[in-house]
Amino acid sequence: MSLVFETVISEGIGDMSYLVGDDAAGIAAVIDPRPDCDDYIRIARKHRVAIRHIIQTHIHEDFVSGVRQLAARVGNATIHVGRSEEDEYGYSANLLRQDDTIELGSVSLRVHYTPGHTPEHIALLASEKGRSSPYAVFTGGSLLINAVGRSDLLGPERFDEMLQKQYRTLTEFYARLDDGVIVHPTHGHGSACGSAIGDRVSSTIGYERATNKYMKAGSYEEFKKLSVEDLSQRPVYYPRLKVINTEGPQVFGYRPIAPALTPHEFNELAQSADSTVIDTRSMLEFGGGHIAGAMNIEDRGELSVWAGWMLDPGQPLALVLKDDSKLDEVAAFFWRTGFTKFVGYLVGGMPAWAQSGLPLECLPQIDVHKLHENLGHMQIVDVRSDNEWKSGRVAGAKHIYLPQLPKRMSELDKAAPTVTYCGSGYRASIAASLLKRAGFADVRNVPGSWGAWRKADLPIEK
Repeated sequence: MSLVFETVISEGIGDMSYLVGDDAAGIAAVIDPRPDCDDYIRIARKHRVAIRHIIQTHIHEDFVSGVRQLAARVGNATIHVGRSEEDEYGYSANLLRQDDTIELGSVSLRVHYTPGHTPEHIALLASEKGRSSPYAVFTGGSLLINAVGRSDLLGPERFDEMLQKQYRTLTEFYARLDDGVIVHPTHGHGSACGSAIGDRVSSTIGYERATNKYMKAGSYEEFKKLSVEDLSQRPVYYPRLKVINTEGPQVFGYRPIAPALTPHEFNELAQSADSTVIDTRSMLEFGGGHIAGAMNIEDRGELSVWAGWMLDPGQPLALVLKDDSKLDEVAAFFWRTGFTKFVGYLVGGMPAWAQSGLPLECLPQIDVHKLHENLGHMQIVDVRSDNEWKSGRVAGAKHIYLPQLPKRMSELDKAAPTVTYCGSGYRASIAASLLKRAGFADVRNVPGSWGAWRKADLPIEK
């Protein structure tokens, strides 16, 4: 007998899911899967186990749940979800109750009700067969690394109610577990479901008890003060994903389809208002030559998040790729936050476009040294978050957080030379492409952005 356990990390959206089971029994469970589920199937085949159980700890709002997609792919697994008194699921699932147990050969997963992040939230206590004490707990979105899950997802009118439940979950459940119990959360570093989540992928109850400021809070009043101080803006796409995940995400045979389009076919789409062109190449590649009106969101894990913030899910997407072989990966990034309407992708990418004699536009890049030399002569837009802005900025910059930019462009001078910067240049390139599409005459992006500014030891305004 050997315990089967693997973590699947979704970088960018900051989430983790798990496959746990027993290869002697030949069965396993997957906890909180994402919709692009090839990794779980590959891992199961590697360990020679059958995925018989698919468990969701809560109704997710930061990514599309993969429970239905994975169940359809494996064909003979049971979906398990926490019983909800408020939201009726739109798909068939086993509703878990307090102390229900899922047996996986030598491993047992026992359900504990842990509301606070969401009303129906559950945790799963993992124990070896014949032992009552758990060795690990899958905490979903309740107890996180150095943090706890946010409690404002039901709106301000129910914030206090949910926060009190979260506090009781911490003090009456997690705080009573043994120090050695391993903590496996779903939400990790980068997820907006908690504030300042640590970048470790696991922890222990003892370590969190000693270092997690929320667990160390001596009273509910102190816990509430910390939670209110740390509360960030709820991403605009969260309510949409809650509806999708409650009703049941659409099931695809493999993944959403993006038809292949020749450059001239793609050009017809690009010139219409029926789709949005998303160029997923790097900021430097995009700057060197792109299709007029395209938005630049590079094909990294963060694409899922910024698509969620910046795009209309009802608008079909036309994709420009660095390489055609990246289509499946890029489509998966979009899928994770509910974007599945693809009118096609540009076959051969921008080299094929250029060789077809079709027009190109450029977006100049400016390094931090040139920017410093031109302070006072350019309109500088800082698109970082409020906390990043408060920590230090370029003198004379105007702060407009990237998600607010479409509604606040009127605050900027379209005719002035305009420079965008963020932490690394990733978000700044999104911003620059939006400004250029909106008709700004002279837009430039800063590769490296604030990170490069600091490493160059240039002046910081606070």
